[in-house]
Amino acid sequence: MRHSTCRPSQQRSLAALCALIAANALVACGGGNGGSSSDVAVPQPVANALSKCTGLVGQAIEGAVVTRADLIAASGSVPERCSVLAEMPQDLRFEVNMPTTWTDRTVFMGGGGFDGSIYDPTNPNGSNSPNIIERGYVTIATNHGHTAGGATFALNAEMLNEYAYLAVPRVLPAAQKIMRLHYGDARVTRAKTIFEGCSGGGRQALIQVQRYPNLFDGVISRAPANSFTGQFTWYLNTTKQVAKPGAAVSLAKLQAIENAVYAKCDGLDGVTDRIVSRPDQCHFDPAELKCTGAETDACLTDGQIESARMFYAPTTGQYPWAGMPFGGEGQQGTTAYVFGGPVHQALADGYWKYFVAQNPSLDLLTIDPAVYVSRLDQLSAMIDATNADLSRFKARGAKLILWTGMTDSLITPNNTTEYYSKVVDQAGGQAAADEFVEYFTAPGVNHCFGGTGADRVDLIGPMFDWIEKGTHPSSVGMVATQSTPLPGATAVRRPLCKYPQYPKYNGSGDPNLETSFTCTSP
Repeated sequence: MRHSTCRPSQQRSLAALCALIAANALVACGGGNGGSSSDVAVPQPVANALSKCTGLVGQAIEGAVVTRADLIAASGSVPERCSVLAEMPQDLRFEVNMPTTWTDRTVFMGGGGFDGSIYDPTNPNGSNSPNIIERGYVTIATNHGHTAGGATFALNAEMLNEYAYLAVPRVLPAAQKIMRLHYGDARVTRAKTIFEGCSGGGRQALIQVQRYPNLFDGVISRAPANSFTGQFTWYLNTTKQVAKPGAAVSLAKLQAIENAVYAKCDGLDGVTDRIVSRPDQCHFDPAELKCTGAETDACLTDGQIESARMFYAPTTGQYPWAGMPFGGEGQQGTTAYVFGGPVHQALADGYWKYFVAQNPSLDLLTIDPAVYVSRLDQLSAMIDATNADLSRFKARGAKLILWTGMTDSLITPNNTTEYYSKVVDQAGGQAAADEFVEYFTAPGVNHCFGGTGADRVDLIGPMFDWIEKGTHPSSVGMVATQSTPLPGATAVRRPLCKYPQYPKYNGSGDPNLETSFTCTSP
C-alpha cells in the first residue's frame, strides 16, 4: 500500500496514530530477521512518518530531484518504510527505502549484467544476502545511469561512464542527504554503511574498494566481474568456437562431461553428492570421452573436445581470463548459462558491438579484437577493477568479503581466487590480509545462486558484526542453504568455509546437513 496523498482512509489512520501518541502509547522496536544480534531498531515518531516521507517530493538534493516518495505499509515481515525515487541527469535514477523503525544500518545494493533497472530489495530470490529489508535496514539501489535494456546505452559516453564507475559515488551522497532529512544528521552520521553486489554488482563493489575507499565501512563482492575485458574477450572466443562446424557441445554432452567429472572427483571431499568440493584436485581431460564409433550424446567428437578443453583452459595476453574448474557443467539442465550458450553469446554481442566497436550492425563472428586494441585499453581503464593494492581501504578500517560459487560457468571462480591471492600478496602476506579481507567459496554453486550446492547465505549480518564489533565472519560458523534443489530432492546445508578450506564430510551423519561437515585445510 503506497501513501502519496492523504486519502480519507489514510487520514483516519493518521488520526489513530495521533490518538495513540496522545495516550502515551509506546512503539515497539523491530528486531532482525535472520540478521546479527545488533539489529536493534530505533523508531521515529509514528505521527511524523507520513509527512516526513511525502514532504520529500519535488526537493532538489545534491544534484538529484525527488520524483516519488511513498509511505508503504508493513506487509508480512517487511516493515513500514518510506520509499523514495530520485533522478539525476542524464538518466541516473536511484531508490532509497527508509524503514519507519531503523536499525542505523544501511545497505547499498549492487546491480548486475548491463544494469538498467533498480534492484528490488523485497525480492526473495535475489543474488544478495536474504531478508535485507525485513531487518530494518535502509536500502539504496540505482539503475547505474540508464533504463534502456541491453547494451545500447554504451553508445552514450556519459551513460557508459555512469555504468563503468561513476553511478555509486554520485548516488551515495544524494541518498545520504535524503536520509539526513528523514532521520536527522546525528543518526546518519553514526550509522554504518556497506555495499553488497554479485556479478556486475561484485565488480561495482570492488570499484568502490579500489577507487573510492572512503565511501563504505564494509564491502561484499560476490562472483565479481572485475576482470571485465578479459571476461568479455573470452565470451567472444567461446562464441566463435562453438560456431565452428561440429564444435557445439549440446546440453546432453555437457551432462556427459559432468557425469564423468563426478565419477572421478565427487568423492574427494568424503561423500558422493554431485558436489565437487576439491576442484583443485580434480584431473580430467575431455578426450577421455572421445567417440570411438558412431557419435552419441555420451561421447565427444574432435571438435567438441577442442571446445570443452577451451572451457577449462586459461587465456593469456593483455587481458587474460582464468579457466573454469571442473564440476557443474550441466548447470542442473539449465541451458542459458552453459558453455557457449545464450547468455555467453548475448553478453558478447552487447559488449563487442556497443562498448567496443560502437557499431550495432557488425557480425559478432567476424570481430577481431586486434583491431580494437586502443578501445579495449580505454574500456579496461574505465570498467575493470583488478587493482590488488587495497592499502587505502584497509587504512581507514574498512572490511571486504569476497565470495564465489565454484560451478559458476559465467564468471569463473578462479578469477576471484586469483584476485584474492594478489590482494594477499599486496597486503604483505596472509596475516596482514586477514585483518581486513576474507574470502569464501561455495562448492556446487552456480552464478550468484543455484546449483547442486548451498547457495543462500547471509553475509551482511556478519559484515556488520565485523565492522562494529571486530568479529571476523570466519569465526561465527556461517551456514549456507541450497535454494534450488531439484524436484523431490532435499535442500543441502553446508558450512561456509574460508578459502582455502573446504567442507569435508565427517564420515557419518546426514550428508544434507552442515553438522556432517567440517571446514578443512587442503
